[in-house]
Amino acid sequence: MSKIIPYSTLVRQQHVNLLRHQNREYREREDYLLSLRKLLFQVEAQMRQAEFQQLEVFREMAAHFKVALKFPDLGDRVGLQEIFATNPFLVALQEFFAGRLTADECCEKILALQEESPAP
Repeated sequence: MSKIIPYSTLVRQQHVNLLRHQNREYREREDYLLSLRKLLFQVEAQMRQAEFQQLEVFREMAAHFKVALKFPDLGDRVGLQEIFATNPFLVALQEFFAGRLTADECCEKILALQEESPAP
């Protein structure tokens, strides 16, 4: 003879199964997010290192041409954007590095800037 399972037991089992299923899906997504976060932090660290190395090129060029140049703190992204947009020396170098100026044209621009406002 077959055994009859009460409705409340079936409903409870359905709830338990749903909870287990959702827990498994949640854990899978959480593990995936964790691995993506680790990857993101690695990429961000590499990007910051590359940005720092790029800034060093501008510092070296400023030292070579004896241009007084004070960069804002590395965390000040808005300040960095402003100085690169407003400083004529940096604008000339950016144009050169972007290929819009030749080395001779860039040198002429920088020398003209030095004649306009000599370094202290």
